[in-house]
Amino acid sequence: MEPDFWHQKWESNVIGFHKNEANPLLVNHFAALTLAQADRVFVPLCGKTLDIAWLMHHGHRVVGVELSEIAVKQLFEQLSITPTISQKADFIHYSADNIDIFVGDVFQLTKAILGDVDLVYDRAAFVALPSEMRQRYSKQLIAITDSAPQLLITFEYDQRLQNGPPFAITNQEINQHYQQAYDITLLASEEVEGGLKGQCAAVEHVWLLKKALKKRVFDEQSIHLPPRGRWKIMLPVFVLLAIGSFLAYQYNVDTKLAASGVVLAGFYTGLVGWLLGVITMVPIIGPLLVKVLTMSFIWLLNAVGYLVAYIAIRRGYSKDVLTYRGITIALIIGLVIGYVLGGL
Repeated sequence: MEPDFWHQKWESNVIGFHKNEANPLLVNHFAALTLAQADRVFVPLCGKTLDIAWLMHHGHRVVGVELSEIAVKQLFEQLSITPTISQKADFIHYSADNIDIFVGDVFQLTKAILGDVDLVYDRAAFVALPSEMRQRYSKQLIAITDSAPQLLITFEYDQRLQNGPPFAITNQEINQHYQQAYDITLLASEEVEGGLKGQCAAVEHVWLLKKALKKRVFDEQSIHLPPRGRWKIMLPVFVLLAIGSFLAYQYNVDTKLAASGVVLAGFYTGLVGWLLGVITMVPIIGPLLVKVLTMSFIWLLNAVGYLVAYIAIRRGYSKDVLTYRGITIALIIGLVIGYVLGGL
């Protein structure tokens, strides 16, 4: 929506969005934010909301941005505070003890101008913007606040029955805009008494957005992949084992020894498979470690197991071989499933 839309609203005093009391949703859910005294709260598109007085009364510093200077002047009149007025970049800066309000376009606001904030209280900004602007707004807010926690209030209703603002916001849209930067919790959902503007049923949602733990990006620099020349070591070992197996068969090595080799190989591969399955359950890093480990050693071990199994079968121990190989294959399948699930 164009700035003239909001300027006209304030000039003509058509401000039905303004409440004559602190927002009950802020009052009821503020404790969930666990803010410390003197923490700085950012209120975008703040207007002259009485929520600012409530926040200041509870010992917090407030910083806001508002397009209309009329609204900002009325805000300080309500607070009975005489502000210091100065120019800061493209903004008119109204300031006093524990409060800074910038008059101007929120999309022109920078982190340097805004300063550090401990919480974003978005009571009427996100819902005031049409869909084509909300994506831009959410990115701007994340950038200038360094993903500070948010208490976000939205409305959900049939948009066909009522033109915004406030606009209807679905849960899916909240995820679309914020899930990459925040862990999202729905604190409460309450029906709007009398409907939205008295025209249609609506539900008001209260969201708590907390900065998500950053997922490390694993690449060739952050994990140590096996050296590319590892095959030069593994291939001779594989050849030697193959030759040994062939000689054992050719010279009729004791069948008990061959059977013991099958048992040991099956047990060892099973044990390694189980250990890798456990590693796979470790979030993020587990599947990657398994992937690395299964690139060479496990493949080689499995290949040797098949060679030994072949010899044992020729010696008449087919039943035992099938039993142990079945167990090994089951473990490998479990390993693959664990890897897939771990990567989700």
